[in-house]
Amino acid sequence: MPIRQRCPPTEEFVDTFQDTIVPSSIPSSRFIDWDGIEDEIENYERQIEAILDLEGVSESEFVEGLADALMNADDTRKWIDFYFEVLGERGNKYSALEGVWKFYDIQRSIDAGDRESARSLADILQEIGLQYIVDEADIRDHFRGMLVGMESHARKNRQGECFEELVGEQIANIANRLVDAGYNVQMDAEYTTAYNDESGQKKTVDFALFEDDELRLVVEANAYKVGGSKPSEIRRSYNHVAKRMRNDDVAFVWITDGQGWAKSLTNVLRQSYDDITDLYNLHQAETELPDDVERFFETKEV
Repeated sequence: MPIRQRCPPTEEFVDTFQDTIVPSSIPSSRFIDWDGIEDEIENYERQIEAILDLEGVSESEFVEGLADALMNADDTRKWIDFYFEVLGERGNKYSALEGVWKFYDIQRSIDAGDRESARSLADILQEIGLQYIVDEADIRDHFRGMLVGMESHARKNRQGECFEELVGEQIANIANRLVDAGYNVQMDAEYTTAYNDESGQKKTVDFALFEDDELRLVVEANAYKVGGSKPSEIRRSYNHVAKRMRNDDVAFVWITDGQGWAKSLTNVLRQSYDDITDLYNLHQAETELPDDVERFFETKEV
């Protein structure tokens, strides 16, 4: 049975959940990681100074200068990454109509002393427009702007990190409340536990609460800024996990939020509540979950 003390009808739960959704877990102060950006600029200071020496030179001198820098680099891949990040490209390769440049293979060739590989890469960098940027822009300001643009990708990970921090605060508050009530409770994050059966399978959960060193409750935390198939896949997975945890007398709680749960995911939200029941958004985790968990610790009923 669920630990929820109040289990409203599905439609009532869905309406309440969606009415109290937090659109994003990222606060405005962390929308852009300015400290991280400045650290990355500082990390590439040597590369910046070297490329500034090529300002105003001819095309051939620029290409040869890049090739020289690559041949003399103590960390070839770092120099390659810098050049392409200045051009707004990040990854393991560059592809265009003319072909594919795989950075690992290029790095290996350059490190083996193949100047032709270095010059070939320098040629493509010049053709893409690296020389234009060096000649026409303040390289540090330009690089800073490129890093800000790349933040849209970084925010995908930051969304989850910020949400887990918020949920961690909620679970820590619940643990402290239980301790104040006289329970010997400990909290752990990223805890891995084996199922109490013959499968030999294990599960790593975002947060776990123990009583007298015995696992009593686990929490998974996920935020969704956009819809898609992922929440539905997670629902099926967590439904399976919840059943196995309850078989081991361990309560399973799913805390999730984000504007992805708005109207486009209403059906998935219905199914999630019907299957798991111990489902909360951040607002519900703050207003309902503490009482639900304390009652669970009192009754030991799962």
